Amino acid sequence: MNKKYLIIFLLTLISVFAITFFVRDWLVFYRCGAVEQCLVENSNYQNIAKFAVTGIMTIIVFFIGKNCLCRRDRLFLQAGFAMAFCADLCLKILHNYSHFLDHRSDYTLLGICFFMVVQALFIYRHTRMSDKDNSSPWILCIPFGVMFLANALHLFRIFEGPTIPIVATYGAFLICSLIVACKVPKKGYFPEKNARNIKRGMILFFCCDACVGLSLATGDDHSVQEIVATVANNFVWYFYTPALILLGLSGYKRKA
Repeated sequence: MNKKYLIIFLLTLISVFAITFFVRDWLVFYRCGAVEQCLVENSNYQNIAKFAVTGIMTIIVFFIGKNCLCRRDRLFLQAGFAMAFCADLCLKILHNYSHFLDHRSDYTLLGICFFMVVQALFIYRHTRMSDKDNSSPWILCIPFGVMFLANALHLFRIFEGPTIPIVATYGAFLICSLIVACKVPKKGYFPEKNARNIKRGMILFFCCDACVGLSLATGDDHSVQEIVATVANNFVWYFYTPALILLGLSGYKRKA
């Protein structure tokens, strides 16, 4: 099968998965409200379908081959998507289907750590000014500084567990990655269409993680706080799916 038609087929498959899991998310919310146990028990299809979307986009990125902008760009993008695949494996599969191990929160934190690597790789990719640019972007000092400070506070027992330091560090990586991506179209290194995809993809990625932050709110079942958290959680993949598509396709060389 021609690569172009194979990619169109895979993108169509992603669209089918996205429509079905998005509709089902809202049907389950209508049926269960904000009752966590009910939501968990009725989300098996959504978890598998969402992970499948990440898997398919990872395959598309690894199909780039000679259609890449350059070899270095392809490696950065493929490494980033490989890490995103590992992150979603932790967050959508291991977190939801390894109850007997009693380590669900550990899988969540591990998934966030994988996403830190994703954002670091994207920062490297989106700050390059030439095919042979080997410089380290100075903006990475910010998230690493936050990481050092947060872990130092954790050692002094300012925080009881590792959750806040890890989330704070990831937040710093994410914001820096968004800032860098928004500047890509102005730098002129990436072709215009690819640069727009990078910028839009990272904006959607940020919106996705903002919804994740809201979804972490907890309260009594059916409380306003819990309902807001559940609604926000339903919008996570509404933003994340097109973010993956735009970022994945940004690595393909396009005809003028």
